[in-house]
Amino acid sequence: MMRILLALGLAFALVLPARANTVFSFSGAGDPVRRVDARSRSMGGAGRSLADGLNFSSHNPALLGAFRRAAASVQFGVQHRFLSGERAVNDGDVGAFQVVLPMGRGPVLGIGLEPLTDMDFGAVADRGAGDLAYRLEVKATGGIQAISVGLGHRLGRKFFVGARVNWVAMGTLNERWVKIFDREDIFSSSDEITRTHRGWVPSFGIIFTPTPRLSLGGNVDIGGNIRQRQVQRNHFVYQNHAREVTTESDVELPREFGAGITYLSGYRWLASVDVSRAQWSATGNGRFDTWDISAGMLWRTGSPDLLVRSRRFELCAGVHYRSLYFPTTSGKQIGEWGASFGFALPFVNNSGRFRYVVEVGRRGDRSTHGASERFIQQVFSVVGFVK
Repeated sequence: MMRILLALGLAFALVLPARANTVFSFSGAGDPVRRVDARSRSMGGAGRSLADGLNFSSHNPALLGAFRRAAASVQFGVQHRFLSGERAVNDGDVGAFQVVLPMGRGPVLGIGLEPLTDMDFGAVADRGAGDLAYRLEVKATGGIQAISVGLGHRLGRKFFVGARVNWVAMGTLNERWVKIFDREDIFSSSDEITRTHRGWVPSFGIIFTPTPRLSLGGNVDIGGNIRQRQVQRNHFVYQNHAREVTTESDVELPREFGAGITYLSGYRWLASVDVSRAQWSATGNGRFDTWDISAGMLWRTGSPDLLVRSRRFELCAGVHYRSLYFPTTSGKQIGEWGASFGFALPFVNNSGRFRYVVEVGRRGDRSTHGASERFIQQVFSVVGFVK
């Protein structure tokens, strides 16, 4: 029944005339979150091979091995979506919160709380005709979150390795379907669905630095099943009565492979390119495997000499393309293009940084998918270090 409801929701949103705030985050698990820090996001999402002890991106756990001092990072983001001339402003959300704790000269422990998927969907459609005409309202919010525990280590001078376990124990996916008939003698109804999840999702990563200027990185997310508990409540207005049904089932998350390359000119600038592939087609009928391709650059001002009193500002820019796994009635996959820009302001004595990122892009194609969406996303981040 759940699969049918999800398919119907996406179908009427993408094909039938409807008023909506977004139609690109509503298919089972929601929209996968790109698990990168603010610096990588300002570089288009690239940086899984950038092991400089400043990279809080969690998609490659080997990055932890490069930290040499304790640090913490927190992000806050807000996104504006523009769909068919309408505008929807999503509430701001605190993104990944992470703490990194080096244990002497040995392993580095990383602990975090971060989203794995995000769901933000709303649409209103007029359906039926004559005496059976009604208005269908659908709203879906929430997401899957995880408590993340990682361990990274440096092997010799050229290798970093790491492993991470994401304990899916937080976050809910909430849906509300309201059917309102035009005729007063036909009573309306409301269905509310709440889904919670429990399970473990492991990942592994490695980084190889053949020269001081070049680094290569790779990671794999194992994927697998997590347990979903679904509570469905049916509210019948004319009876003033609610019926609740609870079921449990397994939800499969995809296996994902990623690789990246970074070139450092020295102190002044660097460039990174990342590619990842997620096997979503194995997790549900009609779903597509996805690509995420990103490239970006970073430019630093000031002097690399820590004894020189100069402000070390950073400017970043990047682009990305990613495809989405959502099933479509046209059978053609939805794609997303984006470009980003960001800057970093250092704190006193290089004790941390404030970052601001703005990202603009577009999802879908109106002629192919029935709808397209432009978005503007802003991310604010604060990073602190302990000597």
